[in-house]
Amino acid sequence: MWKNDGKNSMVNDMTQITLSVVEDWLDSHPDYCQDYFLRKIELDFINKWLVSHGFLNINDYISSATSPSSSGNVSPANGLVATPSTGTSPNNTPSILVNGGNNSLSVSQMYRSNSKRCRRHDFARAKTRSVLRTQEIGKDVPICSSRRSSLKDMRKFTSLPPSPISMLSLLIDSKVRLPRWPVPAHSADAKRDLRRTQGERDFFLTAVRDIATDLDLKSLSHKIVDNLTVLLDCDAGSLFLVDGPPRGSMRRRLVSKVFDVHSGARGRFLLPDNVPRDAGDSAAAADNEVQIPWGVGILGHVASTGETVNLDVACEDPRFDDEVDRIMGYYTSSLLCMPVKNSYEDIIAVAQINNKNPDKDDGHFTSMDEKLFETYLQFVGIAITNAQIVEDSRAEYDRNRNLLEVVHDLFEEQTSIDKVIMKIMQRAQRLLKCERAAVLLVDESCDSTRFSKLFDLNSPKHTKNSVKNSRQKVEGENVSRYLESLAERVACSGEVLNINEHDCNEGIVDSGINSLLAMPIRNKNDQIIGVASIINKLNSLPFDEYDEQLFEAFTIFCGLGIHNTLMYSEVEKAMARQKVSIEVLSYHATASNKEVERILGMPVPAVDSLNLYSLAFDDFSLNDDEMLMAAVSMFLELGLVKTFNIEKETLYRFLITVKRNYRDVPYHNWRHAFNVAQVMFAIMMGCDMKNTFSDLEVLGMFVGCLCHDLDHRGTNNSFQEKARSALVLLYGTTNTMEHHHFNHAVMILSSENLNIFSSLSAESFSTVMKVLKHSILATDLCMYFQLRNKFFRLIESKEYSWDEDSQRYLLMAMLMTSSDLAASTKQWHVQQRAARLVTDEFIEQGDKERFELKIQPQALMDRERQHELPQLQIRWIADICLPLYQSLGQMNPKLNVMKEGALSNMQQWSKLVDENYKNANHEQK
Repeated sequence: MWKNDGKNSMVNDMTQITLSVVEDWLDSHPDYCQDYFLRKIELDFINKWLVSHGFLNINDYISSATSPSSSGNVSPANGLVATPSTGTSPNNTPSILVNGGNNSLSVSQMYRSNSKRCRRHDFARAKTRSVLRTQEIGKDVPICSSRRSSLKDMRKFTSLPPSPISMLSLLIDSKVRLPRWPVPAHSADAKRDLRRTQGERDFFLTAVRDIATDLDLKSLSHKIVDNLTVLLDCDAGSLFLVDGPPRGSMRRRLVSKVFDVHSGARGRFLLPDNVPRDAGDSAAAADNEVQIPWGVGILGHVASTGETVNLDVACEDPRFDDEVDRIMGYYTSSLLCMPVKNSYEDIIAVAQINNKNPDKDDGHFTSMDEKLFETYLQFVGIAITNAQIVEDSRAEYDRNRNLLEVVHDLFEEQTSIDKVIMKIMQRAQRLLKCERAAVLLVDESCDSTRFSKLFDLNSPKHTKNSVKNSRQKVEGENVSRYLESLAERVACSGEVLNINEHDCNEGIVDSGINSLLAMPIRNKNDQIIGVASIINKLNSLPFDEYDEQLFEAFTIFCGLGIHNTLMYSEVEKAMARQKVSIEVLSYHATASNKEVERILGMPVPAVDSLNLYSLAFDDFSLNDDEMLMAAVSMFLELGLVKTFNIEKETLYRFLITVKRNYRDVPYHNWRHAFNVAQVMFAIMMGCDMKNTFSDLEVLGMFVGCLCHDLDHRGTNNSFQEKARSALVLLYGTTNTMEHHHFNHAVMILSSENLNIFSSLSAESFSTVMKVLKHSILATDLCMYFQLRNKFFRLIESKEYSWDEDSQRYLLMAMLMTSSDLAASTKQWHVQQRAARLVTDEFIEQGDKERFELKIQPQALMDRERQHELPQLQIRWIADICLPLYQSLGQMNPKLNVMKEGALSNMQQWSKLVDENYKNANHEQK
């Protein structure tokens, strides 16, 4: 075969070389074959071999350009098992080990630059290997436990945490491992020798066992063809698998990756590299695949009819095509072709053998050959079915894995619609193996169906352009209009479009479109928000039903991802609008410099002059400016200004801003806030309760009184819940308004020129804010009802100790409530006026409930029952106010004045009840 004339190097006599000759020569020179393998073959090739024979893949964390490694006696027959374990060579060079007995193969020695980037990459890679290695080198560990251990170690690893997609890949890694069987190294000639020594019967059983354990379709097909040629003593053979949907022959075809010599059909053939093939079949050629259209030629006839074809002279049959014979220099004389069926009698493959040994039966296939052929093909059908089930399971796992990764991609990135759709198109190309993907978003602002954005991604293998995120024209305006018209059709009808080259408009196919699948993208409300399209499968075939199902599942996730991203964009805009609104409102609700200067010029009154120490203070005795100055006076008297270094202008500006942030409602306004603060001041200073609390707690409680009803709308928590207001959505149904009051106070204090807590340390600031929140939330009567029995029992038992934080905070809550309800303890004219204001506010809420919410208001809010005010006030004082003031008086006798005031007002209300009763009787008479 090789000649050396001494002058030239080896000359290849190509006319004498065939694949079988090369294979026989390699079989007879195993040492050279092994040496060539160890010197030339790269890791990627080893991985392909391992996967095709049911072994684990070697995780490749290094460059594919490896240095020559030391050879060892490694072969499949010796039980080669690849594991994802990594090790370190003696020179501390990381290496990937292939365990086969005691042999190890290093593939990691390489030359790299000493740049910082490479060092960082090596460090990260080495860390990853140390995380994934779950066993000592040379020590066998079960695969499942190894994977669990590697995941556990990865979670412990903190210096270089794995990415979420890496964790996801590890978690969803398939736990199913195929059985590993030794691969027999029998060539066709060796099998013929085996047939001669064993006899036909024993060799038949050997041939059955040979295919019974192989679950890889490619290697199984090769074994089947070899066994058939030996079993029936013929020259060549082929096996074609049926591919495509079971119903409808338009998309069905015959496919073979093992094509020996001749297929006997017109179509696409796998030929040597120097032989022309179909120009449009580059994908099939790259995959080493032969494709034959359904119903074409002898193979297609057998596949479609299920008949057996036995030809003594093949060239005389009109279905026979001698094109391959002429190209290959081969002559087909006799031919036997038969279908392969599964247990359901469905044709799943077609087997063909050519040119029986001319020394037997004159080179013709006999009826005995047909019977033997048919018998063996029954076992072939079982083997192919098993292999296809395994292949389908692998494909199903890959699909589910890809869809999980799609979900990860979509929900990992939700800040940019462009990035989300880019990931969608990239995943679509990989998942459905197509040349091009496009996504069009529907313009919801238009009445007619129009698209606001077009995203187009072409495979880098087919075009140099990557992404076009605009309405730029793609190649050929007619193609662009055609694709957009199809998308509009999908968006309008909601139907799925699956178009092949036979359905495309004339001229479109010439532009490179031979298949297209388009589906609507829907949001969670089932509204169409876009259209996703994939174009041209890489294998040049139309999109089938399987592609439609997979693409439909894909678009469901895409719809959710796009919808969430659009919602995120809307939320961002809403937050921006809210920020602008807050800035505008803050400007108008904050004290102006002119107003601050005016108040700064006013004298600060003495506390005694305003009767602020008294719990009987007249709530309506001061105007707005006087209340501001009185609040300043109380800050000074409590020692808060001096203790916490509160600047004068900051305090004035804070008080003016708080005043301006109370709404003009009948009762819960700035006057009510000031009155509550005055009662708390009187309790602290006039009743000797200040020393019970720390200075920070006094500051938090007093500011809490001033801020406890900020931005009150004149409606209570119950109304917010019934109306499902924005406040309920924001704060929930528990302490709704109180949470709003606190957050409003925080917003005011967040302004630099309003922060009276600015001089506090971080710890002190945290404490005072905790007290502030506790104080404001305590003004909710629901909170009062939850805590008061505990407080009452504590006072009655006299076992309280205000040094304990829990008991002291309980006392804070009770004092806040007593200050908030103190109007019921004031002089009669104050109590009566306050009650009227509260009633006016309640009646306004009742009107809203009746006319806006269409519900019946409570009695104290019902305009039609205003005459019942005295009875309602008596019940209010007796059930809610009086028990608290009695308990506080028991704790501190100086607080008994509040109890006495409440009892006095109850008597006044009782007199009104009696008068109303007498007047009613008098009118009746």
